[in-house]
Amino acid sequence: MTVPMGPDATSQDILCPYCLEIISYDEQRLFVRDDKQMFEELRVDRRISPLRLADTLRSAYQRCGSSEDGQAHYIPVPYLTNGAPLTVAMVGDSATGKTHLLTQMIAEIADGGLKRYGLQMQSVNPQDHQTFMSERVERLRSGEMLEHTRSAGEFAAFVDALLLSRHDGTARPVAFFDLAGEDLRRTDALTRFMVGVDALIFVVDPLRALPMPYLDPLRGDLGHTRGGDPAFQTVLDRLPRTSGQYLGVAAAVVINKSDLVRFEPPVDRWLAEPPPDARLAERFAEESRDAYAFLRHHTGQAWAAPFDSVLRCTLHFASATGSHDHEGRFPHGTRPLRVLEPLVSVLSMCGLVDDSAADGATVVGW
Repeated sequence: MTVPMGPDATSQDILCPYCLEIISYDEQRLFVRDDKQMFEELRVDRRISPLRLADTLRSAYQRCGSSEDGQAHYIPVPYLTNGAPLTVAMVGDSATGKTHLLTQMIAEIADGGLKRYGLQMQSVNPQDHQTFMSERVERLRSGEMLEHTRSAGEFAAFVDALLLSRHDGTARPVAFFDLAGEDLRRTDALTRFMVGVDALIFVVDPLRALPMPYLDPLRGDLGHTRGGDPAFQTVLDRLPRTSGQYLGVAAAVVINKSDLVRFEPPVDRWLAEPPPDARLAERFAEESRDAYAFLRHHTGQAWAAPFDSVLRCTLHFASATGSHDHEGRFPHGTRPLRVLEPLVSVLSMCGLVDDSAADGATVVGW
């Protein structure tokens, strides 16, 4: 990857993924991290070779201009200089498994899981991505349960950013956010952030949603009770309605922890399905019909609210770990099942998956 310089790099205005203020590439606001992970100013020397300059900027950050008025925040330079960014936010209350799900999604992307759809991946910032891989992915793959999403205070919890590029050279940064349940219950905390989100992945927890009696012992052990997820409606109420009575964002609803109900039809069928290589719209529509019918048969309307409210929305069965933890660990390791399909769906809706790899971005999400 090369970092664009000159007019192309300085003329693009984007939204800061933290505060949603307008920001554009500015060489006078650049920083790098020192050995103690503290930010220090970077002075760009135009006399060095273009290759060395690009490598330097690959690991550089730009301080957002609104930092003077609030919490300081820094955006990786490649996020500002590689096409229009796409923001994806995970939505769900605490303990729904959304942190594990997002971690496994990014892990599968790092393993080349999007190549079958014509997308290549690079990290937006190598240091941040390596930290994510070591502190999150490697721990989860070794069988260690990750802690719940902590409140990020003033901003939504940024997780990682990847640069996804198509064969035609089109590249877009994709930033992932994990919205903490307690943050979503503070009605004024994320209002501005939600206005700028491009795609949402709503995470359904079977222990809260499904009435199967064989789930009761596990519910009791974890202190879970059945009921709706307040995070769903809170987010849906904040989003602008740009398509008539419907919300204009791209969205996917994921019935996570589907391994807990793996023998229920049609869950048994879909957990055994391999990743789709073609005819994505047809496959996603079929899975969405089955998942919607499953939810409406076993739960109230609230769990299907995103599908009823969002114009472009698909539904999926998945499991981030393949089994339930025992005393904070997964003794047999983790085995993610169909974790990438919901993300592929929203990437299709947002135009990142090439038409040659699917039936067309506009027909995914019915």
